[in-house]
Amino acid sequence: MPMIKINLSSSKKQLDISNVGGFDFTNLKIKAVILVVFLLYVPDFVIVPIWTSLEESKATELDTKRKTVSGLKRKVNEGKNYETQIRELKAQEAALEKKLLAVKEAISFKKNPSGLLLYIAKNTPPDMWIKDLSIENDTLSIKGEALDYTSIGNFVQSLRSSVFIRDAEVGKQSQYVRESDKARIEVFDIKFGIARFDQ
Repeated sequence: MPMIKINLSSSKKQLDISNVGGFDFTNLKIKAVILVVFLLYVPDFVIVPIWTSLEESKATELDTKRKTVSGLKRKVNEGKNYETQIRELKAQEAALEKKLLAVKEAISFKKNPSGLLLYIAKNTPPDMWIKDLSIENDTLSIKGEALDYTSIGNFVQSLRSSVFIRDAEVGKQSQYVRESDKARIEVFDIKFGIARFDQ
């Protein structure tokens, strides 16, 4: 009958490093571990600097875009100022056109009173003085003084018979005594309708 030997002596167990905490390292794949380490640490050294560089690039681009927008806004505001100036210049141009038209009309009517004034000067009696003479549109107003009322009548008749005057309206008349020689002075105010300015 075979004999069974039982070894009752205590012996030390060898330490098994392939199994720690219930994890069997023999089943561990080296490639997977390297991949995990790569994914854990490489981003900090490679990806983060790339992102930082990209962020700086985008910030610079954004700053450039903002400056461009600011420049465009400034040009738009300048354009508004130019529009205002253009409107003002157009208004001035319209006003100048009206004035030019008025000048052209005056020239076309040939309202040069030189002929009429020369006629008045030649036909003013020596004892009559013209104090005020004005021409407005087609009306001639003369205010003055004379030593004799007859001189005033002759003067009016002379103007009526000219080609320049179509009618006359004698206004208020008065008299006063001149202090220097005690002469009686006739004061007159006459309005004439002008028929033409040239002969």
